[in-house]
Amino acid sequence: MSTEIQVRRAKRSDLAAIAALVTKATRSKLKVEEGDVMEWLFDKGVWVALQGEKVVGVATCQTENLVSVTDAFYISPAKLRTQAGKPLLAAIESEVDSLMCEVNVILLPEWTPKTTRAFFRKQGYEPKTLGELHRIWREVLSEFNLDGVDLMVKRLRERMVMVPI
Repeated sequence: MSTEIQVRRAKRSDLAAIAALVTKATRSKLKVEEGDVMEWLFDKGVWVALQGEKVVGVATCQTENLVSVTDAFYISPAKLRTQAGKPLLAAIESEVDSLMCEVNVILLPEWTPKTTRAFFRKQGYEPKTLGELHRIWREVLSEFNLDGVDLMVKRLRERMVMVPI
């Protein structure tokens, strides 16, 4: 099997593999069914990281008011966190940059391992509380269930966009 990682948009044919990966990566803390993944495909951007033909990572993201929210980011096996995680995160950041997003906020369940948090810090993300964020960013995040969730934030633009681009 090839060790090279490829990242692409998820397809319907990935549903079962994504559901299995999330369940495995979260040690069954999240049990995701194929129907849940199908909803993701309709509601948000979904990317997969592949090693050969095998799905080893998945990330989902939504954008609103120049704020990108990554509400799922899972890699399995964990030893591929950097190898698969970096290109997966880069794909999201590239996409949301083209949409002129000011920030990417990653929503992490509070049980997320320290090693995963350290990975995000190495990619330029910082832990923040909701109160530390700009008012507009907080408004966007108010649409999400933030119970039991920690925020990791990376500013993508130095200056906030104040006029249409």
